[in-house]
Amino acid sequence: MKGHIPWSRVDAQLCALRSLWVSTSRPDGRPHAMPVWFTWDGHTLYFATHSSSQKARNLRHQPEVIIHAGDGDDVIVLEGEAVLVTDQAELQRVDAERGAKYVDPPTGARDTILVDGTMLYRVHPRHVMTWMYGDLRGRTDWWAHDGVW
Repeated sequence: MKGHIPWSRVDAQLCALRSLWVSTSRPDGRPHAMPVWFTWDGHTLYFATHSSSQKARNLRHQPEVIIHAGDGDDVIVLEGEAVLVTDQAELQRVDAERGAKYVDPPTGARDTILVDGTMLYRVHPRHVMTWMYGDLRGRTDWWAHDGVW
């Protein structure tokens, strides 16, 4: 780790956020960024997309992603590889977590990823960086080998 922002702050922000941005690369190299709903278990980030989406097409070609959370002042950036989840137990677990997080206030309906065409991706961050108050001098970095997750 480099910097002084505690991991507990990053973890708390990722648990509290409703959405974040996933950036992928098109086959021709052009960038593509889209907001997504997600789940975070303290170590792994999960997001879903439809198999026909630009994001899914990009990930079939290039699985590396950059994930942005926060605004320009209080930033979290995660880097890693998005891996398609196919294990049924993992899909069921993440679906339950997602359903608990995303509940429609008027109806109580819970979101689900268990819909035809939906693909779930898992990202174990390789590098995480954060800063606060728009001040890069306080930037803090973690790498997977730090054992944070």
